[in-house]
Amino acid sequence: MTIQLQAAADLRAELVEVLAERDALAAQLEGDLPAATRWLQRKVWRQAAALDALNRRVASQRFVLRTLDELGRSLTTAEYRAARDGVANLALRDRIDDPDAG
Repeated sequence: MTIQLQAAADLRAELVEVLAERDALAAQLEGDLPAATRWLQRKVWRQAAALDALNRRVASQRFVLRTLDELGRSLTTAEYRAARDGVANLALRDRIDDPDAG
């Protein structure tokens, strides 16, 4: 059920973004370049913030893995899969490699 709610929230956010883009394009066609530029700038800021958050998360995960390695211990395959499967964001989960894949 939680996955369905997340999917609905993601779909709603995507719809809001598409409608905002449509409005910005309409403003551009009408010659209101400042309105279109403001929308684009806000989009760039949101994407930069999301990328920064993802970078921080990846850096933290790498730090934890390096620390475990320095302690002479790494994650078992089962621990790795459990951690990967615990990632709620499906797109991010798909980016994490399967230890037994190719």
